Amino acid sequence: MAFHEVAVDPSVIRSWRDFQLVWSKAGFSKGRLIAGYPEKGPDKERKEQGWAWHVVASIKAHEVGSAKRVLTSLETHAKFKLIKRGRSFNHDEPWSANADKEHRRLPFAALIETEAACDGCRCTLDDFEEERCPACLRDDQHVMTLPKQPADLAIGLLPMLRCAKDIRFVDPYFLKKSETGTGAAFSTKHARVVQEIANRLTEANRVPQIVEFHMLALDGDPAAQLSIFTKEMEAFLPKTWKAKACLWRENLGGRRFHARYILTDVGGAGSEYGWDQGNSTGDQTDLYLLTESVLSQRITDFSDAGDAFNLAASPREFVGIRG
Repeated sequence: MAFHEVAVDPSVIRSWRDFQLVWSKAGFSKGRLIAGYPEKGPDKERKEQGWAWHVVASIKAHEVGSAKRVLTSLETHAKFKLIKRGRSFNHDEPWSANADKEHRRLPFAALIETEAACDGCRCTLDDFEEERCPACLRDDQHVMTLPKQPADLAIGLLPMLRCAKDIRFVDPYFLKKSETGTGAAFSTKHARVVQEIANRLTEANRVPQIVEFHMLALDGDPAAQLSIFTKEMEAFLPKTWKAKACLWRENLGGRRFHARYILTDVGGAGSEYGWDQGNSTGDQTDLYLLTESVLSQRITDFSDAGDAFNLAASPREFVGIRG
């Protein structure tokens, strides 16, 4: 997964300051998400008694005046900062006992507890930003390495993609020169990554409102190149996906269209070696998360409002055909 999962004992959050300290560390641009642990209450009558509920209860017990602000922030931003991974929780046992069991089964990147001896992944709120604090909590975690395989890339980014309404795939090499050098060839290696992402989102019952593909124009007729791309890519997208393909040219003396991104309305990621399937199972790519300011600029770059590149032809809309 591309995001560190941090488990936080709800009882450590006793004030608005405590909440802000924890909450500010999480987000898709930070490279960290807080485990929604427990994910739900003990039974049908108390099914809403998950992590957020316990946090509010702790605030009410120690600084009741801050409860409303905490609740509002949780309701507004929880889906961008919490992650649920189907972890088990026994409500008859303390949070720490549950977390220990889950940590042995599927390790958390860090655990923040009421009392903890820093051992590489455990700490208390007082340890934040100290040298002994777990490494993943010290700075924003922007860069990580993932296998260059469709499933690994899709699963790694899924927490972000599931929250996104808009997804923009940016890679100059969705189209490349044909082997004869006289036309454009569609990259099935790129399409397989897109298809795997679409499959995972379909399983999660998510359909993006906006799907765009941005690529570099080759020599020749740009309209014909767009036609080749949309005709081929539609077979890799589900029928529920409507998409738009954009072909760009570099400005003379301007910036090269080289970087590869997945840009969404909630976060963004770049791939050092492209959004395509690797040549072997051992192939990897350095994946980096975008800060909010860089994300905003890159979305502008690949829009009508941007001046980094010029459209080679009018964008073409198309619809997936997979059942």
